[in-house]
Amino acid sequence: MKSILKIAACILLSGMPIFISCKKYCDQPPRNYGDFRIVSRMDGKDLVFGANKVYDKNRFKFYFLKGQDTTFLIYTPVKSSGIGYDSLVGVDLSWDPETAYMRLSDGDVDTFNITYQRQSSRCGNYTTITSFRYNNLLVIPQSNGVYELKK
Repeated sequence: MKSILKIAACILLSGMPIFISCKKYCDQPPRNYGDFRIVSRMDGKDLVFGANKVYDKNRFKFYFLKGQDTTFLIYTPVKSSGIGYDSLVGVDLSWDPETAYMRLSDGDVDTFNITYQRQSSRCGNYTTITSFRYNNLLVIPQSNGVYELKK
């Protein structure tokens, strides 16, 4: 009986490093998010967060249309002081919409045209943005992956 327990313990423990390393690797799986800063075209000041805010982050709408249906995208403020900003707006793009809209306030609707590439990793499949247009202007992400939208 003791030898069976020893064999079972060896089998269990030999598989543990693989399980632990996979779990550690996948604690932060790839996100299908776009991170955005909405800034003034004139002076580059943040229009959503901080003392100069113009837009109320709680009233935003991000959505896309498919036929007669409107699908609203989930968004959230993202604290990101580690990359030089107080906060960003993170938009869940898991639906991979090619055309999406951002409504910051009544009468203020902007258009996103997005191209994606499918990726896969040990943590699962995801998409990355390969081209992003904001109101038909190409926007190149900054080195930290953030898209700066100038209003």
